[in-house]
Amino acid sequence: MYDVEVPVLVGADEHDAPTECRDNRRIRASLPDQMLLRLVGSGPVDTSRARGRSRSGAGRRRITVAGALVGGVVVAVALAAGGTSTRRPAGASTETPPTITLMAGGRPIAEVDPARISVGGRVDAARARRELRRLLPAGDVTANSGRARLVYRYDIGATVLALARADGGRASAVRRPVSAVVAAPVVRQAQRNTCESAALEILLATVGREVGQARLQRALPRSGPLDPRGSGAGRTWGDPDRGYVGRPDGGGVAGGFGVYPAPVRATAARLGVQLDDLSGGSPGRVYGALRAGRAVMAWIGLSDGPFGEWRSPAGRRVRVNFGEHTVVLHGIRRDGSVLVSNPLEGTRERWSPAEFEELWGRLGRRALATRA
Repeated sequence: MYDVEVPVLVGADEHDAPTECRDNRRIRASLPDQMLLRLVGSGPVDTSRARGRSRSGAGRRRITVAGALVGGVVVAVALAAGGTSTRRPAGASTETPPTITLMAGGRPIAEVDPARISVGGRVDAARARRELRRLLPAGDVTANSGRARLVYRYDIGATVLALARADGGRASAVRRPVSAVVAAPVVRQAQRNTCESAALEILLATVGREVGQARLQRALPRSGPLDPRGSGAGRTWGDPDRGYVGRPDGGGVAGGFGVYPAPVRATAARLGVQLDDLSGGSPGRVYGALRAGRAVMAWIGLSDGPFGEWRSPAGRRVRVNFGEHTVVLHGIRRDGSVLVSNPLEGTRERWSPAEFEELWGRLGRRALATRA
């Protein structure tokens, strides 16, 4: 938009005094640069020569000149409105939004003035860092998500990049998780081999689903007979990937065993709770889930053996560690240590990453996590 100042005649009567007949008025119009130059020419109209001539001649000349200028403005505006367009000059920047809204967790948290972070129409990293340090908390920030308490910090460098790529007047403030704790109960397993149902009770409670371990034990599918049959290479028993194997209370010729993630996950789904299978993944996936406020049920080996081997009813080879156990990880500290609800004795524990990873590796890195 350009402001064009042109002389506009107040009086059309030729008897108006020449010193009183002109009134400079500002006409605002949207004109392309080239059209504006053609319109205004080399400068303002000089009417001083008309003062020595007759009043009527001066009046007519001023009317003619002013009319031509006003007419030129009207024509230019009409052409612009009628669709006549010009290309934007090379290198011209697009219109900058009045502010950029910083978003975090789906909510607006701050408004950034582009003028405070830009040089020459481009985001300047140093200026943007200073402005973000002014707008965002410098230390730990705590937030609640469901039954989880999350602690994180804003990543200034990553947020600067987000501002540089801002589209539609919005940018994401990048947060890095520091620690998290999920509210989890302490539950002790009721029988020798019911650690899975006790751990599942703990896990479901972290998402607000209260189901006792006795009910969960009954809900688990079973696989094979209570005790193994046969001996040697012909020994047959259940498949823990298909259902619970053995006696929950122990005893018998083998002392019972347990169950792996797939049947546990299916049981939770029937109760309306969806779980993600993290089995076979890296420890980082487990830690990432914890930092996001998600509890994790992990299969661990309390001992490195003894090992057993048999065939499932379907003929599949099954090899197990009889030191199998399950726990629920419900938090992670700043130093990487994990918080554990252990149903073996109904205790709360804290393990270092090395301790967890060693125990978890003994059972083939099996784990289930709640969904966000």
